[in-house]
Amino acid sequence: MKQLLVAALLSLAIVAPAASAATARSTTADAPASTNPAPAPAPSAPVRATPADASHWKPYVGAQLGDSIVGGLMGMQINRTYSLEGRYDYVDPIYQPNHIYKSSSAGISGLAMFPLKLGNMEPFFIFAKAGYERTKDKTTTSDPGLPGFSPPTTTITIIIRKRVTAGAGAQYDFSNNVSGRIGVNAVGSNHTVYITAIYKFLSN
Repeated sequence: MKQLLVAALLSLAIVAPAASAATARSTTADAPASTNPAPAPAPSAPVRATPADASHWKPYVGAQLGDSIVGGLMGMQINRTYSLEGRYDYVDPIYQPNHIYKSSSAGISGLAMFPLKLGNMEPFFIFAKAGYERTKDKTTTSDPGLPGFSPPTTTITIIIRKRVTAGAGAQYDFSNNVSGRIGVNAVGSNHTVYITAIYKFLSN
């Protein structure tokens, strides 16, 4: 009887560890896969290139109408604030019985633009400018003379004046290409109010 008990205990001692190891392997093999995989690293935000400022070095042309003055201008917008432009103005001739007065001027000036917005109004610009101009005044005087005493004569007088100019006004951009201005030119003691239509050439 003792021999049977010893044999049973030895068999249990051998079988129990093997069964325990088999159970562990089965548990490991049957374990369900995790349903929450490790999160992937967040993609980095793309770097956006800064768009080029198309307003730099933008040429433009314009037509100007003022007090008895018709003119044209050509300019270059250097950046968002500063521009350089040249203009030519022609004054309507003045006819008198014995006199004809004509005048024209050409000049160059620099402009500084400043954006402004008032309440619910559309944004616009105010500007100040200063420059230099050359004015040509031509007066033609006709003397019919006296028959038998003095022959008729014609006298032409030309006066050239070179002066510093200044001015200010407002500009509104109707679109990227088209703008309108209203302003005042001050040349010496003369002040002229004018309106200008401007067309801008956009660069590609």
